Amino acid sequence: GLSVRKSGARQESSSAMTNQMTREGFTKGFEHKWMCCEDLDVFEGPSGKHSPKVGEVKVGDVVVPDAETFDPDNKIIWRLKTPNEGGWLYAPVRGPKTLVALTAASSKLVDEGVTFYKVTGKKGTIVRAGKDLESDQVEIIPKDAVCHVVEEATLEPSGKERFRIVKPIEGWITKTQVQRWYIEIK
Repeated sequence: GLSVRKSGARQESSSAMTNQMTREGFTKGFEHKWMCCEDLDVFEGPSGKHSPKVGEVKVGDVVVPDAETFDPDNKIIWRLKTPNEGGWLYAPVRGPKTLVALTAASSKLVDEGVTFYKVTGKKGTIVRAGKDLESDQVEIIPKDAVCHVVEEATLEPSGKERFRIVKPIEGWITKTQVQRWYIEIK
């Protein structure tokens, strides 16, 4: 019996090697806090997408896994400690960025209650000295700049939501000009 390896088998073994490398790269990755880079599904069991979806985490949310295993497709999956305790979330792998590990610096910001938003307005967004829209214009920060938000306020009677930021500059911006984002500090 001569065994002939089909080209498909070779691809499987090379992807198994990649999984092995990934496995080594992310083993014990669950011992860190991670910030979501996109909205991600949370599943009921370690079989991941083969089990019911029980929730989701959003861009900028911090997740703390406490265990890892493999789903039936040999993808690394983590059990969550917070949020969605007991739910399962796919671990980050090379390729699309789904989660970034918090460093001491980014973890400190999160612990201080800072949230992160990216400027979405085509022409950037106006930073004002105070929360009032009539307050002095400080600067215009460009589209895609990441802002560190430390306070939220709703203006009466308009209901307009404003954010106080401390980076890239101190001042106030309008919520509709930004979207929730994540921070990556090397």
